Amino acid sequence: ARNSKECDDLFPYEEYKSHITSTIATDDNRVDLHRQICYFEIQGQAFLWHQIRCIASVLFMIGKGLERPEVILDLLDIEKNPGKPCYPFAPDLPLVLHQCEYLNLRFGHSVQNLWRTCCDLESKWDDLILAAERIKNGIVSLSDDAEVLEDDVMMFVKGILEEKKKKDRRRGVCELADDELPQPSCVDENGVMIWKDALEYIYNHTGMRPNVEGPTVQVHIPLMQRGRGTTYVEKINAILSNENNGKSQLPSKRRREAYENNIVKKKTSKEEDDAFYQRMAAQGGSFI
Repeated sequence: ARNSKECDDLFPYEEYKSHITSTIATDDNRVDLHRQICYFEIQGQAFLWHQIRCIASVLFMIGKGLERPEVILDLLDIEKNPGKPCYPFAPDLPLVLHQCEYLNLRFGHSVQNLWRTCCDLESKWDDLILAAERIKNGIVSLSDDAEVLEDDVMMFVKGILEEKKKKDRRRGVCELADDELPQPSCVDENGVMIWKDALEYIYNHTGMRPNVEGPTVQVHIPLMQRGRGTTYVEKINAILSNENNGKSQLPSKRRREAYENNIVKKKTSKEEDDAFYQRMAAQGGSFI
């Protein structure tokens, strides 16, 4: 899991394990696929730092057709890829931790507290669903009512394609031959298009739709071709090294001492570890 999480270099990771027991990807069956709400449900014994957001980020790339599904196996091969490729986390806003289960522990709630909590959640739901519908109404109204000139649409598409070529040239990617853009079909006698038809034309020739990333042209760099972060071993070697590049040794000394102290704390036998987990699992309680 090293390439699907962030790691703290002051804490040895070799014995940290996150057992994923099940995963589910589902949707809400809405007709509009571009506004479909899907979610991943991942069940595990424990989760590592930013692990789920990293997993979701890579799955989004695969779902958009930007990466091969086999890239998951490449990332899990730490011999082939010891360092995590640089890519952004999935947003934290949708991340929800729920249904935490503990052996021998049973939670209880009072009716009064549950009633107040449900009322609060219903109020928030009302506010947010109404806000979402107002925004959706604005999107639909623009799509059906707004009009644009055919020439403006074609200039916009040409600008996007040119920007993509510039970014590809910087990466050394071979350019495709220039193809003449066809004239949009849904144009009236005055050269005017409905915005809905213009959006479809733009998407067909650029693969872009209005989205949360903004109007800038995004060029995807394959994960296996990206720069990689510092590996865990490199971080530890830097902590234990006496080199300080002319700077004060105090911060590095403190980090080295913290790392060494954590190493000492982790020096327990398998029997001691088993006894600890058995003792913790036997603890618990019930509201009854």
